[in-house]
Amino acid sequence: MDLPTIDQADSVIGLTRTAFARTGGLDELQESLVDDLGFLIAGETFTGGSVLDSKAITQTTLDERERAMRLCVVLEMMEHPLDPEVAVSVQEFFAGLGIEDRLLEDARFLADRHFETLAADLDRHGWYREQTIEGRHHGKLIELLRSRLAERGVVADPALARRWRALGECPDGSWGRGVYDFYLEHEFPFPGERHGIYELGARHDWVHVLTDYGTDGEGELDVFAFIAATMPGEAGLSLLAVTLGIFQNDALKKVRGKVIRNAKVDTINSDAAVDRWAVAFWRGTQCNTDIMADVDLFAMAKTPVDEARRIFNIVPTEDLPQFGG
Repeated sequence: MDLPTIDQADSVIGLTRTAFARTGGLDELQESLVDDLGFLIAGETFTGGSVLDSKAITQTTLDERERAMRLCVVLEMMEHPLDPEVAVSVQEFFAGLGIEDRLLEDARFLADRHFETLAADLDRHGWYREQTIEGRHHGKLIELLRSRLAERGVVADPALARRWRALGECPDGSWGRGVYDFYLEHEFPFPGERHGIYELGARHDWVHVLTDYGTDGEGELDVFAFIAATMPGEAGLSLLAVTLGIFQNDALKKVRGKVIRNAKVDTINSDAAVDRWAVAFWRGTQCNTDIMADVDLFAMAKTPVDEARRIFNIVPTEDLPQFGG
């Protein structure tokens, strides 16, 4: 989702603060997130990103404005509930800068409690839909359709399930064996088995193993913050918006027709959680590859997971920045 670079941290976060200033500014958790991100990205050069005056706004670049807009969407999706006045004001602020984006409209849907419309729009423009269409163009439509039918419990796809279960034959300590063990540990059905996750969606489980994030609400928000920061444009942000709808703002109870049984609200409503979430975003900025889209996962299945982390520059868990001592 193109977080600010080191040189952009003050201007992007300044634009972000300015977008919210007309309705009272950021709340405490939002302040924590932007402060954490600023210091993680820019270190001691970050001065806080003050609210910008009109002259300073005109000096910002289009790229900075787009990055600020996407960060504002994250901040809006954090709020539970989101004030409609805030959603309108943020959207109008960016429209005045020549930026109009469907994700800002999605925030309006969230604020107005139009959850069904929000869910439909996120699905219609989401990464999974785009990748399914891309798969159709590359002759994978039947394979993806079978995976979808298995996910919905209509009929299993034994060949697909065998492919995933064969990951258990990978060496101990390998990335693929880690994914296999991940499914067994959590008692998840494999893709291709009845009610197993859609194969495209299962790609994020490889990221779970790579980053060592859990499957509770906080872990899912962390892994999708990481993913969002590795994906260009708004594709990753759309995935994160879905996750926020499930685990933060109470907007989504189903995804692709499946009830999310562990859905909850206000998962990041504590300093510890939001600090960790900021680190997950930053960790994604350090990764050198869009793992969800650009990696042949099964070709790397036998790669030791520690080697895969080195290849993609995944900062080890023990080396992550800590807040609050």
